[in-house]
Amino acid sequence: MIKRALGWAGLLALAALLAVAGYWLLFTYFMGYDDEGYVLLSLRNYAAHGALYDRVFSQYGPFFFAAFDALHRLLGFAWTNTSGRFVTLTVWGATALGSGLLVWRRSRSTAATALTVAGVFTYLWVMIHEPTHPGGLIGLLVALAAWLGVEADPAEKPGAAAALGAIAAAIALTKINVGVFMFAAAGVWLVLAARDAQVRRIGRWGLAACVVLMPWGLMHALLPESWVVEYAALFVFAALGVLVVLEANPVPVAGWRAVAALAGGAAGVTLLTVGVTLARGSSVAGLLDGVLLNPLRQPGVYNFAFPWRPGSLATAAVALGIVVAARRRPASRRIAGLVVTVRLLAMAVLVLAALVGAQGLGEGPWRPPDLAQRFFSLLGWEHASPAAFGMSFGVGLAALCALPLRHDEEGRKDARARQWLALVLVFQFLHAYPVAGSQLNWGTFLWVPLLILAVRDAWRYLPAWRWQRAAAATAAMGAFGLSGVMGYTLLRIGLGNRAYGEPLGLPGAERIGVPDDTVFGLRIMAENARAHADMLFSLSGLYSFNLWTGLPTPTLANATQWFESLSTPQQQAIVDRLRADPRAALIVQLDTFGLLSRQGFHARGVLADYLWHDFQRAFTVDGYSFWVHRGRRIAELSTGRLLAGATSGAGRLELVLAAPPRPIGRVEVWQLGSGARRHVATLTAANARLDVTPLSPDGTANGPIATDAWMALLPAGIIRAGIEFPVAASWPPELVAFVFDAAGNRMAAARVLP
Repeated sequence: MIKRALGWAGLLALAALLAVAGYWLLFTYFMGYDDEGYVLLSLRNYAAHGALYDRVFSQYGPFFFAAFDALHRLLGFAWTNTSGRFVTLTVWGATALGSGLLVWRRSRSTAATALTVAGVFTYLWVMIHEPTHPGGLIGLLVALAAWLGVEADPAEKPGAAAALGAIAAAIALTKINVGVFMFAAAGVWLVLAARDAQVRRIGRWGLAACVVLMPWGLMHALLPESWVVEYAALFVFAALGVLVVLEANPVPVAGWRAVAALAGGAAGVTLLTVGVTLARGSSVAGLLDGVLLNPLRQPGVYNFAFPWRPGSLATAAVALGIVVAARRRPASRRIAGLVVTVRLLAMAVLVLAALVGAQGLGEGPWRPPDLAQRFFSLLGWEHASPAAFGMSFGVGLAALCALPLRHDEEGRKDARARQWLALVLVFQFLHAYPVAGSQLNWGTFLWVPLLILAVRDAWRYLPAWRWQRAAAATAAMGAFGLSGVMGYTLLRIGLGNRAYGEPLGLPGAERIGVPDDTVFGLRIMAENARAHADMLFSLSGLYSFNLWTGLPTPTLANATQWFESLSTPQQQAIVDRLRADPRAALIVQLDTFGLLSRQGFHARGVLADYLWHDFQRAFTVDGYSFWVHRGRRIAELSTGRLLAGATSGAGRLELVLAAPPRPIGRVEVWQLGSGARRHVATLTAANARLDVTPLSPDGTANGPIATDAWMALLPAGIIRAGIEFPVAASWPPELVAFVFDAAGNRMAAARVLP
């Protein structure tokens, strides 16, 4: 009883640690490609206008919008960066807890449960890159389906089959290909568990043909690329391995009631979601395009290759050979010993990859030895991470994890649970096609609970020895310790990120701490957009700026890679709106734009041609560029330039500010660097002269110059503050000037442009 209580106390402490770590990670990152803003603006527009797909563009299905819209209405919050990140933290934590719950269901081990929760939470750390993304919801639904199959076999219990059908439909109506993968797993499960022996006999050959052909049909658009060929082949080996295990260990319990229940559950969710979407103004044609036709075009819109680790395909092929041999000789202790060894080695490598990979995110409490780094270098791994290991090797080893080693009643139940997890994992593995970004984490995180259950099964298979109980207790303490290390590492990274920046302070994103090399660029772009624009567009799809400024987009057809995703009529409608608004502005994220161009995705089409012809760059800061209609001039707010002074040997710093009408007490100049700022100079009345010129919005002077302006009341509106100072030494690059009033309060910050 005391041991169990201590275990649960440890689990609660771990959950609290992970929640705090997740909070600081989520609120100390902002990604330049801004998928977050795209999803948030789509949710906000759907809530306000409805008409999903007809007016509000989205690449994702209606269930995501219906569910999250219901959540926002039920709880009464607005869609902002802050609320979206709290929703993401909830989804992230629930996915990890759900994975832990299914391990608890089969193991009754708090140590194994803790390791699963921490392992899945760490595995899904990429949630911080794309808060509110539908992939997070999909991960939660997949975890729910995995738990359901462990808790109540859908092949045996019609209620569980109906629930599984509902979950699969919800996934399909969020991202159709991933839902199809879940339906495929459910179909395989029911066919190979059919009571009718003839159905199983015919079905196994039909299913084998389907899994062989399925990836090639799915990936035909990109098959000339080598990473896609390896992807398809690895899936075939892994899926055939799981089919062999399932076919060799049948549990004939499924009848037509299970099939009908699966279909009924799917139909119920589909009808409800479609009904709500149509009632909110979508047309049948728009719904068909959004759910089915547009996703079919996705591989041509954008794709991102996965760098397979050396030996991944060979590992899957060898694993298939082992399970085929085990089918012919199920009692072979030599094969069982090999399987046990592979599982234990896989667990050791996964743990090492998690600890080594965490160092790529920041400073953790544990520093892996050089030997570990060399180990992964010898394997040909450029970067070690649990997701890369799961993608390259975990899926290929899924069949070995599903293989039964113990043939008593408890062993068969454990094997049945692992077989369900392995089946879902192998089909969800296809989620990372055609974009192997965060999708590879969302698609393969079930590798963690599957491997933990497989290692527990291997441990129980080992013959008893004198110190077995002591070894088990040591392993349990090690599992809790490793879980704590994972959580503490994530917490240290989040707190470290917080120390190297400051809160963004923009509407809806006030508490998000952003590093110095990003925070000023984001603020300056938002400030200039509010001052100089009535309509805001961006490349590519930086819609958080629309949320922060309250400025509308030209139309509701908002996409990230709009030059690939939007049709010519949709692009022309945006052109017409931009042309009609003389105060329209464009923000370009140069790093993202450059990356897309290097990958072969170029901004082209009627909208891109119009932008390059009719807009010009006003200024650039920290990787963001602000554009206005050609021939228009603006005052570049919160920027500065270093110039030669009016007198020989003097320097001049000119700052363009929309500062509050308070006297300037001092100006501090700092250099921004990686991780810390360095003080360069402090300018005051004692060592510099200050003059202030009122400016019009176009940057021209509209009033007399005030000299000797230290401690003088600033005029309202836009000003140019010119500070002349003796030049003692050349100043370094990457400067920011902080303006303080007489009381020492910071009034403004300006980036000094080159």
